[in-house]
Amino acid sequence: MAKLHLITYGCQMNEYDSERVAGLLREHRWELTSDETEADLILVNTCAIREKAEDKVFSKLGELRLLKTRRPDLVIGVMGCMAQLHQGTIQRRAPSVDLVFGSPAIARVAELVDRVRRERRPVLETGEGPLVKITARPPAAGRLKAFVTVMEGCEKHCTFCVVPQTRGRERSHPPDVIVDEVSRLAAEGCREVTLLGQTVNAYGRDLTPPTDLGELFARVNDVEGIARIRFTTSNPYNLTPTLIRAMRDVPKVCEYFHLPLQSGSNRVLERMNRGYTRERYLELVAEIRDAVPTMAFSTDLIVGFPGETEADFVETLDMVERVGYDNVFVFRYSQRPGTPAATMPDQVAGDVKAGRNTRLLEAAARTSAERSGRLAGRTVEVLVDGTSKKNTGELSGRTRCNRVVNFDGQGSASVGELAQVRISQVLPHSLRGTLASRPEEAACLSK
Repeated sequence: MAKLHLITYGCQMNEYDSERVAGLLREHRWELTSDETEADLILVNTCAIREKAEDKVFSKLGELRLLKTRRPDLVIGVMGCMAQLHQGTIQRRAPSVDLVFGSPAIARVAELVDRVRRERRPVLETGEGPLVKITARPPAAGRLKAFVTVMEGCEKHCTFCVVPQTRGRERSHPPDVIVDEVSRLAAEGCREVTLLGQTVNAYGRDLTPPTDLGELFARVNDVEGIARIRFTTSNPYNLTPTLIRAMRDVPKVCEYFHLPLQSGSNRVLERMNRGYTRERYLELVAEIRDAVPTMAFSTDLIVGFPGETEADFVETLDMVERVGYDNVFVFRYSQRPGTPAATMPDQVAGDVKAGRNTRLLEAAARTSAERSGRLAGRTVEVLVDGTSKKNTGELSGRTRCNRVVNFDGQGSASVGELAQVRISQVLPHSLRGTLASRPEEAACLSK
């Protein structure tokens, strides 16, 4: 069999797409390899959300060019968001690239690879295609967790973001198709699914008849074998009382909500075209915690957006303290070609961005540590997913609120089980505990 090597950058959606590509090519007798030097085909799945991510890709393509000089028959392909955004520019900048294709062409990957090998000339395929639900995946014995795309595209047009250009308009997959995919994953041993979408809480409004994410939760909840449901990424603009009730009422939906804020300043939020204010965001957080007191929150924040003043940044710091996030992902604003923010006046200097980035990370670490500290002495439910990275004699897993827990459970618990673990020690990036002597009511966090 010919050998395929996949390199993936970026978000969970890209990881999911890489799995689909590997599964589709396997059906055409391509075998995955972890060694790029023995591959006949190397596909680089790319991210265009920030300039740094693109720089990594072009650096990697430079390395692969040297590999191709030694193996001229090697086929190099670029897929994903950079492919859709930059198209022919990629092959002009990296002439060793034989194939460039966007996300809509994933279903045709085998055909496109065959065309490159047959015609021995570069191929570019970035046109919009029909929405296709692809469930092919490479074999993965003991897969406990899986991503499942429920919708694709975004129509929010935030002024800093290229996703509407790279992923297209919002389109939802029918619930029956999603439930069928989840059922097959469960039959293969999967215990936890993460439902994916660029704006996942807008799911279903484009279907006939319309539906919503809460109804999908209920359908997935009924799949035997699935123990946990997660979902990402949500936009505060689309958060409804119906969805909040579903997070409360559907048992398998975990108490962990990724709700991007991006900025704590109303002035900056308006320039970002986010569609909500800081006051509305805080109202939503309060409504969620009223419904689910144990909810853990994570968020995305951008520092140095064009025109952001020190006063604007201080408002973002204030929001981190007010919300009390369990996890914060901080990004320095990066100019993206074709976005309105790229040409806005008052671009913030790099050293200012760096300083604010450090200050925000320090504030986020404090709130995260405070939230973790509340778990000390509590008994929590842990999905065991392997052994500890630092001690193979211990088991490891995650709580429903997405905290890593290491504990001595060898011989008493096994991978794939839900274990009750009493937290004995809170560390900066993980928790330690012991198996509870008897089941107790598990809760991630107190209010």
